[in-house]
Amino acid sequence: MSISTSGWTLSNINVKFRNITGTPSTDQASDATVNAYINNYYIYKMPNELKVQIQNNYLTFKTTPGINVYSFPGAYLTDSPGAYADGFPLIFYEDPDIFLQDWPQQYNVDVVAAGTGSQFTFTGNTQGFPIIPGSYFITDSVQVLQDNGQGILEPVAPTTGYGTINYLTGAFSATFGVAPNSALTVYDKYIAYQGNRPQGVLFFQNEFQFMPVPDQVYQIQMQGFVLPLGLDTPTSTPTQMEWGPLIAYGAALDWFADIGDTDNYDRYYAVFKREENVALSRTIQQYTPLQGVPRF
Repeated sequence: MSISTSGWTLSNINVKFRNITGTPSTDQASDATVNAYINNYYIYKMPNELKVQIQNNYLTFKTTPGINVYSFPGAYLTDSPGAYADGFPLIFYEDPDIFLQDWPQQYNVDVVAAGTGSQFTFTGNTQGFPIIPGSYFITDSVQVLQDNGQGILEPVAPTTGYGTINYLTGAFSATFGVAPNSALTVYDKYIAYQGNRPQGVLFFQNEFQFMPVPDQVYQIQMQGFVLPLGLDTPTSTPTQMEWGPLIAYGAALDWFADIGDTDNYDRYYAVFKREENVALSRTIQQYTPLQGVPRF
C-alpha cells in the first residue's frame, strides 16, 4: 500500500502501520482496530516515552476558599515540581510523611452529649472552625456518621443515619439510626484550620493538597505536560508532523507484542528507536546550549 498524500495524517499513519505489520486488507485488521492501536500508542504510551517533547505547558487553576484538595487535571500527563500561588513559590511535596510533618493535621475532639436511649438527633456547633472538608465525623463509639466532603454526613456501615455539617461555621445536625443509650457518650472529631495563602502543596494519588487551607481565591501555576488529543478523523495530524512514523512503528510494536510475533518485534525495534531519536531531535537541539539552573 502507498501513502496517498503528503504529511502524516491518521490515514497515512494507518497505511504505514499496515505496511509494517503486513496487514494491507481490512479483513486482516479493520480500520477501527488499526486506528485504536495508533491512538492507544499516541495518547497513552508515547507521552511517557517522550515526556520532554510533549507540549510542556502551564498548568493553572484557581483555588476555592475552604477547599484544600484538588484533582489532577485529566488533560495533563504529570506535574513538574515547582508551583506558585498568586506568584509566591510553594514548597512542593511528593512524600506524604514529610508533608504531614511540616503541616500537621491533628483532630479536635468535642463532647456533644450523653446518650439517653431516646434521643436520635444531635445538633450544635463545633468548638473549632472552619473545618477541613472530609475530616468531620460524629459517633457514640458504636455508630459513626462521616462527612463526605460535600457537607453531608453519611453512615459508616453497618451504621444507619444521616446529617449535615457546615464547614465554615461548624454547625452540625446528626441523626443516628439507633438512639445512643445512657452508657454512651456522643462526641465528634474534626480538623479545624486557620485559612491563609497556601505555602505548601502535596502531589499524591493524582491530587493536590494545599496547606494552609486557602482563605480566598488564589491563582495556582505550575508546569504540566499536556496529553495529546486523539487522531479521530482520516485527516487528523499529530502535534508534530515528524511524529508520524514513530506513531506507526510504536503502534506496530504493540501489535506484534499482542500477537506474539517476537521476530518482527525485534526486527523493527531498531527502526522504532531511530524514529524516536528523530522525534527528540528538536528538544535535543533546544537544550544542548543550555546549562542547568540549580533550585537554590
